[in-house]
Amino acid sequence: MTAYIGFVGCYTLEGQADPFEGDGGVPHDRSKVGEGVHAISVTSEGKLAALAGPIIGADTLQNPAYLTILKRSDAAGRPDALKQGGLCVVSELSEGTFQAFAIECEGSEVKAKAVGSRIDSGGQYPCHITSDTVGDMEVISVCNYGDSEGVLSLYGNNSHVGNPYIQHVRIAYGAGSKIDLARQATSHAHSSEFTDGPSLSKKNLCVLDLGSDKLISYSLSTEISENSLKCTEQSCNGAPPGTGPRSIMFNPKYENIAAISLEMSAQILLVERKGDGSFVKLLKPIPLLPAGWPDESSNEAKYNGGKWASDAVFSPCGRFLYAAARLHNSISVFELKISSEKHVDGIDLVQRIPTEGLTPRCLCVPECGAFILVAHQ
Repeated sequence: MTAYIGFVGCYTLEGQADPFEGDGGVPHDRSKVGEGVHAISVTSEGKLAALAGPIIGADTLQNPAYLTILKRSDAAGRPDALKQGGLCVVSELSEGTFQAFAIECEGSEVKAKAVGSRIDSGGQYPCHITSDTVGDMEVISVCNYGDSEGVLSLYGNNSHVGNPYIQHVRIAYGAGSKIDLARQATSHAHSSEFTDGPSLSKKNLCVLDLGSDKLISYSLSTEISENSLKCTEQSCNGAPPGTGPRSIMFNPKYENIAAISLEMSAQILLVERKGDGSFVKLLKPIPLLPAGWPDESSNEAKYNGGKWASDAVFSPCGRFLYAAARLHNSISVFELKISSEKHVDGIDLVQRIPTEGLTPRCLCVPECGAFILVAHQ
C-alpha cells in the first residue's frame, strides 16, 4: 500500500553539473538524460515505483534539477490553485528560472499544472530551491550556482494578479576563495536551509557558498502591513579552505547541531549554532572515503583524487547521519555520540554501503525513518 507520493527532478540535457566537464567529464553514458519531473510512490517498507509520467516534461521545463514541495496553506496572496499544495521547480540553465505547479492526485494518477509563468531566479544555474513560512508570508529561497558569481534570491507571495511569487531579496556573493582556481574563482551559492527563529514572524536561513568556503546565516522577518521581507546577516563563518561546503542539515532532535557536506574534500563537518547565529566547529572534518581509495592509477583518481561528496541527512531520531560520496558511489553511515547535556562527544563510522547506482546526488529519509531514498544523476 502506498504510504508516500514523492517527486524527482533531473537533468534533461547532457553533460550537466559536472565540474570535470572541461576535462571530458566523469565517464558515463551521455545518451541517458532525464525526461522531466516524475512522480513516485513508496510503500512504508520502502518499495519504490515510478508512476506514469513525466508529470512535467522537458518541453515545459528544461533541466528541472531541483524542486520543493509546497505545503497546504491559506497564506495571504497564495493563489487558490496552490492552496492545497504544489511544487516549485527550478530550470537549471544560464538564464535561470523557476516555475510553480499545482498538483492533482486521483488514485495512482498524478498531474501537474503550471500556475503563472516562469519566474526569473535572479542568477545563473539555479541548483537549489526550498520554502517555508515567515509570519504570514510564504518565502521561496533559490540558490543560483552561477558562472560569474553565486546569487541568493528570496521571494514572497505576490498579492497582485500574475505570478504567485515576487522577488524581495537578491544577494550576490562576488569573488570566491580562489583556493581551487578551477572551481573557486568565484562564489557559488549551492543550497540554503530554513530553521525556526525566536518568534513566528521570524526565521533563520543558512546559505552554503561552495566557491568561497563560507556559511552565511541570516535572520528573516516580515512587515505584513508593507508586504515586505527583511533579510539581515547574522554571521559569516568559514569552512576549511578549499573544502567547498555544499549543503547543511540540522539535527531534528538536537536542533543547534548541524552537518555540513564538504563536496571538494569529501568530508562531513559537524557544527553547533550559537545564540547569535554564528557557528562553531565541533570536531575535525570527517572523511567519507575509505583509506587508500582511490588507487593512484585508477580512473576515479583523475577527478580531484576521487573526492566528490554530495548530500548528507540525519535520521529522524537524530542519532544517525547518512552522507553520500559520488565517484565512490556510497553512503557512509555514522552514529553520533551525544551526552546527556546534548554535547557531541564523538562520531563513529557504522558502515559504508554502495548506493547501487552512479553519482548519488540527493538523499531523502522519510519521517518513519525506515528507509532512505537515493537520487542518482
